[in-house]
Amino acid sequence: MEHLTGRTAFFLLLLMSISSLIIAQTTSAEVRVDPIVEAQELAAVEEPLDLDTFIRAAFVFSGVSGEELPRAEAEIRVHLAALRQEPAGIADPRERAEAALAFMHETILKRYDERQTRLDVLLSRGSYNCVSSGVLYAIFLKALGLKVWGVRTADHAFCRVQAGDKAFDVETTSPYGFDPGTRKEFTDSFGQVTGYSYVPPSNYRDRRDIGEGGLLGLILFNRSAFSSERRDYAQAVPPAVDAYALLQDAESHERMITALLNLASWYGMNGRFEEALTFLDRAVVRYGNNRLDALRGDLIHNWALSFVQKGEFVEAEELLDLQLEGGRMAEQEWRELTVYLYQLRAQSSAREDFSEAARLIQEGINKVGSDQSLTKSYEVYIHNSVVTLVRAERYQDALSVLEEALSQVPTSRVLQNDKSMVLKTAGQQ
Repeated sequence: MEHLTGRTAFFLLLLMSISSLIIAQTTSAEVRVDPIVEAQELAAVEEPLDLDTFIRAAFVFSGVSGEELPRAEAEIRVHLAALRQEPAGIADPRERAEAALAFMHETILKRYDERQTRLDVLLSRGSYNCVSSGVLYAIFLKALGLKVWGVRTADHAFCRVQAGDKAFDVETTSPYGFDPGTRKEFTDSFGQVTGYSYVPPSNYRDRRDIGEGGLLGLILFNRSAFSSERRDYAQAVPPAVDAYALLQDAESHERMITALLNLASWYGMNGRFEEALTFLDRAVVRYGNNRLDALRGDLIHNWALSFVQKGEFVEAEELLDLQLEGGRMAEQEWRELTVYLYQLRAQSSAREDFSEAARLIQEGINKVGSDQSLTKSYEVYIHNSVVTLVRAERYQDALSVLEEALSQVPTSRVLQNDKSMVLKTAGQQ
């Protein structure tokens, strides 16, 4: 059973190292695996979304709690009231959309921060990234009666607005970002603002429209990703779960499964096996997934081995039996680990008493049924026990041991030969 001891315990799927201090006080029961109602309901709403729905979703997805929502919504409406005093009076839709971008940068946006994706933080601190500024711009344009949606690339997001009979790209991270390919001020300032070199939108790789829901979903994606970067795997799970409920596509599903696996792995790597399994049970019931099931098996495996390493064989056996009864473990896995456990127990006992080692192996056989490796070990321990008795000239005891053993494995050549050896040796005395 060498392959069992060599199995790798756990690997995080996104990060190569973890800190034992992070989320140390977070229990698996506190981590939400069910999506919030707002994400589920928004998934069923046709676009364009009405302004109130869009605003509320932007704040909820940013992590604003229910009791804080009225204050946050009141704050954004103060800005909308000011907006309606200025750009709203411009007749030409293109000029109105461009004026809204300038207004946003003049009155609210202060500092670019690649990881600041939350709308509430943008309003309170003025810090923003492409997603949070894009969401705010979309709110402004919807308030001005213009159609707007999100556009996504491999590593960036921006807005696109319908102004009259034409649609324009808008890089919301810059006050010069309206129709950026035509603005020299934008190309000169973009790198200074964001730290990136400007790439004309028409040249972006994997450019695709993502609508209003997709733009809002990027808040959730970023919150989950940034939490993982901080190694706060518990905080990474809820927004990933909500993003999948909202978007219901392959990417959001993969991100959610990865977040679930990372947290369960973290619990396991920190010896919190019961919490890891409780968390995975809830996740499997909700989503079902072969990778979650596979990790659950690895967790049980490593939990059992952690008992073995401490010499707590009884606890290890009780764990394996409990997991099999609870349907968490495949019978073949249970069988292999139980055989391995009895082999280790017998090896430990054999240092002092070969007969006790043989008894343990027989107990293992009685439990798991016929097993070639256990039968071979049983023969070896009986043989060693018999040799010890013969050396002490206790021939009758040796024969009694062999008779009992042969009743268990009557076809054993090893034990038959031992019996002949004992009879011959005893006859020569």
